[in-house]
Amino acid sequence: MRCFVALDLPKPVCNYLAGLAASLRGKGDVKWVPAHQLHLTLLFAGELEDDSVQGLRAAVRDVSLPPLSFALSGLGHFPPRGEPRVVWAALGGDVAALSTLQEDLVARGERCGVPREKRPFVPHVTLGRVKSPFGALALVDALREVGGKLRDKPFAATSLTLYASELRPGGPIHTPLEQRTVPGAVTPDRD
Repeated sequence: MRCFVALDLPKPVCNYLAGLAASLRGKGDVKWVPAHQLHLTLLFAGELEDDSVQGLRAAVRDVSLPPLSFALSGLGHFPPRGEPRVVWAALGGDVAALSTLQEDLVARGERCGVPREKRPFVPHVTLGRVKSPFGALALVDALREVGGKLRDKPFAATSLTLYASELRPGGPIHTPLEQRTVPGAVTPDRD
C-alpha cells in the first residue's frame, strides 16, 4: 500500500489555494492538485507492507501533536533553479513546532521501515506538478507576481492523517487510514 502522513488544512484555505492555482492556468503545462486533495505532507512512506502501515497508524495516534498555526508566505517551485517540476505554496508561522513534529514522524517511520528522505524538509503545500518545460518561464514569473499578493491571514492545521494513495489515470485517490484532530482545531470538512 502506498502511504503518506500529512497535515490537513481548513477547507477555506484549500479553496483559496485552488483559486490561486486557477489564476495560474495557462502559464506552463501543469497538472493542478484539486482543492480537496491539498495538504502538507510530513512523511512520504511509499509502498508499505501491512505491518509497516500498522506502525504508521500507531505513530499518528501516539506522536506529540501541538496546536499549529500557519500563514501563507509565498509561492515557489522545486527545484528552486532551472525548470520547475513542482509548484507550491510556502508556509510561515509555527514552522519550528512543525519541524519537530515532522522529525518525530520521520524517526517513527524509520522504525517501521520507511527510509529517511535525503532532502531537507521544506514546509509547503504542493499546488501542481509540471508536465513539460512548455511555458516554464512564464510560470516562474507568474508565481513571483501572484505570490507577492498572498493574504497572510493565520490558519490552523485541522488534523494529522495517514493516507493510502492509489494512483489512477484520472489522478490519485487518497483514503484516510488513521486521523487525529489537531488540538484546538475543528474536524476538517472533506468531501
